[in-house]
Order: sequence, then C-alpha cells, then structure tokens
Amino acid sequence: PSKSTSRYFLDEKPFLNSLYKVLVSISETGSVILYIKDVEKIFLRSPRMYSLFQQLLNKLSGSMLVLGSRQYGLKDQFIKIDEKLTMLFPYNIDIKLPQDEAHLKIWKSQLKEATKKTQLKDYTIRVAEVLAANDLDCDDLDTISHTDMMLLSKHTEEIVASATFNHLKDTKNPEYRNGVLILSAKR
Repeated sequence: PSKSTSRYFLDEKPFLNSLYKVLVSISETGSVILYIKDVEKIFLRSPRMYSLFQQLLNKLSGSMLVLGSRQYGLKDQFIKIDEKLTMLFPYNIDIKLPQDEAHLKIWKSQLKEATKKTQLKDYTIRVAEVLAANDLDCDDLDTISHTDMMLLSKHTEEIVASATFNHLKDTKNPEYRNGVLILSAKR
C-alpha cells in the first residue's frame, strides 16, 4: 500500500518559508510574477495555509505581482467570490468568452488543449507521488499517452504494485538509484 495518505500533503510553514526566500532572492534582480492556480482549493481548505500566506504577502516588498486563479463553468458565471479570497486577492478580472463565432471556436480549441495538458501534468504528478512514496521512480513517465496516464492515475496503487512485481520478475539486474528502484514506462 502507498505510504502517502493524501495527494496534497505538505507542511505549509516550511513550504511558504522557502517560497518567501525564493521570491525575495528573485526580486533582488528583477520583477516577480507569482501565479497560483486554483486558489480556492489551496486557501479555503486550509486555514493555516491561508494565514501563513497572508503573513507572507504582508512581508513582501518590491516589484512583485501575485495572481490567483479560479475556474468556473458557463453555468457558474455569477458565483460570489469568498471574502477571505478577496482579502488575499483584492482585484478580480473576469475573462469573457469571445463573441465572434470564429474566435470562440479557436478559443474553445485552445482551452481544450490547455486543459488536456494540465490534466496530463496533474496525472503525472499523482503517479510520481505514488512512486516516490513507495521508493520507486520512473524516468520516462512523460512518454505515457494522455489516455493511458488518465487510466493509470485512477488506479495508480494497483498498477504500480503490478508493474513493480513484473519488473522485478522479468529483470535480472534491476536498476537502483540512491536506494530507489527505477521502473520503465515501456513495460
């Protein structure tokens, strides 16, 4: 079984302290844009993360822009923005759909492609987390197709266990790096 109990487990304070150091370091030589995807998922699910991030924002200075994004579907156009998020991100920019049919078609196509890439990245991260939690690694995860990665991410623990068994059964000299078994995506 996976050692990881949560997909998004992280210790917020060391993470935000590290983020602060990186932002300060980068801002010494130029401007910084920090983009945070899905702010509702991050800051409304964890009061501690919200509080620590608010403290981080208060300490920052210099040429810095912090952007937070949230998505909603066409049906959800009039969702009220949470007051806590408004405190962190006081300005709201709505991106409207193109009115022209030709531009709308292009926009939808680009959005679909961007969504597919983001999903693939999320799936890959999920699989890598399970591998790491079980002292495994795979150097060629990026060669797995979107469809296969989607299936793999839904049944990661079972597939990783089976792949590990088959890899050890079929490989005379399995490769280890720093005590971590290296699997191949091709098997």
